[in-house]
Amino acid sequence: MATNQLTNAQAGAVLDVSAPRHAAFDLTGRLSRNLETITAFFLFLFVIAQPVSIAASHIAYAGAAFAWVLRLAFVRRGALKSSPLDLPILIYLVLCAVSTLLSPLPISSWEGMRKVALIFLVLVVAQNVANARRAKQLLAVLFLSSLAAFAWAGWNYADGVGLRIHNPQPDTTFYRAGIRDNDVILLVDGRNIEKPQEFLQRVETEPPGKPMQLRVVHGSGIEIMKDAVPVAVPFGDGARARSLSDLGMQVETDRPERARAFYSHYVTYAAVLQLLGCLVFGLWLSHRGRSPLSSAIFAGLLIAFGIALGMTLTRASWLAFAFGCVVELCFFLKHWSRTVIIPAILIVAVAGTTVAMHQWRRMGLIALNDAGTDYRLLMWRDGIKLIEAHPWFGVGMNVVRDDPFRYELQAYKKYGVLLHFHSTPIEIGVELGLLVLGAWIALMAAYWLMLARLVARSRKMDDPFRYGLSLGILGATSAFLASSVVHYDFGDSVVVFLFWFLAGLALALYHQLNAKAQRQLRQEEASGLPTESVGTT
Repeated sequence: MATNQLTNAQAGAVLDVSAPRHAAFDLTGRLSRNLETITAFFLFLFVIAQPVSIAASHIAYAGAAFAWVLRLAFVRRGALKSSPLDLPILIYLVLCAVSTLLSPLPISSWEGMRKVALIFLVLVVAQNVANARRAKQLLAVLFLSSLAAFAWAGWNYADGVGLRIHNPQPDTTFYRAGIRDNDVILLVDGRNIEKPQEFLQRVETEPPGKPMQLRVVHGSGIEIMKDAVPVAVPFGDGARARSLSDLGMQVETDRPERARAFYSHYVTYAAVLQLLGCLVFGLWLSHRGRSPLSSAIFAGLLIAFGIALGMTLTRASWLAFAFGCVVELCFFLKHWSRTVIIPAILIVAVAGTTVAMHQWRRMGLIALNDAGTDYRLLMWRDGIKLIEAHPWFGVGMNVVRDDPFRYELQAYKKYGVLLHFHSTPIEIGVELGLLVLGAWIALMAAYWLMLARLVARSRKMDDPFRYGLSLGILGATSAFLASSVVHYDFGDSVVVFLFWFLAGLALALYHQLNAKAQRQLRQEEASGLPTESVGTT
């Protein structure tokens, strides 16, 4: 009997595999939670870096994506939620890859696929922002970081970014070293110097025989370090300048004509600000009259971002911002208010932009005699010709950039500068063809319609944040699409990062509303009450 009992116990121990299985489940659960925490960490790092550093943004995005993909390997069932954008995104990516494979310069075009692949950020954000609290936290950090960028832009105006040179005399040491009129000196022996007297002191104390090492932006270039060239100014044993007049040139503190904060170009900063401004405007509309503190905070953010946008002096972004706000008001206001307020906003936006352009840029709203406008028109004409010649899959991403002589662009011949086609639809049509352009338009249309439905659904809820978030993202998307007609914003990684981040938040809100509707439906079914149909759009 005892032997039989022992044998049965031993057999039971051998057959009992529940303990190792539970241990494996516990280990998988802990790994999943740790990876979820790591993903959240990198998402917060991303919103901190987004207004400050594109390199840090890429690192944070890569870290969040990698941690999330690892988590998917451990949590397979129920880890991915479907959305109305899944199929449009897939078609867009597949067609981009096909166009790249057919490119005459595949290496150049595969480099461009890195920007196309930034759309993956939508999934990373949408699948890892599980509730409104996390969305609020991410937006709060993004707004604070953007305010820091705004403060830096203001500091650049107040303190300057370097030294601007005027009228250097040909018989001076600086002229012989290569300094010319309207040059900007950013660094002197590795140090930032913005005051003429500080520069004079450096000249007086420079050791004999040691060249002064300068970093200079020639001509009317943008005062950024990547465009600066090294200039060595030799000093002998002779007498040094004792006053600014002895330098043989006029030196003054250089202040940027157009704000760019930490970005390399003011147009990039303007595109980011129009997105942020529209987002904040939607949140302010939804909280106005509901929460005085929140309303005041969003009003302050709107003023700050509006001032910064004004400092960029970028007419397309000004008008796009006004257009995005008008779209939001169309959804927010009642019929009689729309007929009065919206036309007034449009009139003020156009008139104000025209006056500002005359005042600060000495040009009209549409200036055909402006070199920038002429360059843009020439690129558009050549772009349309290239689309006609290569309609289906385009010429390949970055092919025009890397082999400009192949296509005899008139703008390049006239100005000697090769940029891009200054229009997102034209750029996509030229580089990727009409099939990809159609897929992109379909993706943007599906996204915009999803946002419009989100606004309608969230408006019925007693939650001003969700309503304001959907309203703000709808306005920001509308502004982005409007400015993309005359700017290639879709090719700027900084702007696209923020655009796809907001799209990810919109999808996260979509999933949250669907989950809430399904919970309500189950509760009604459990209570035996009659249920209403719940649409998931």
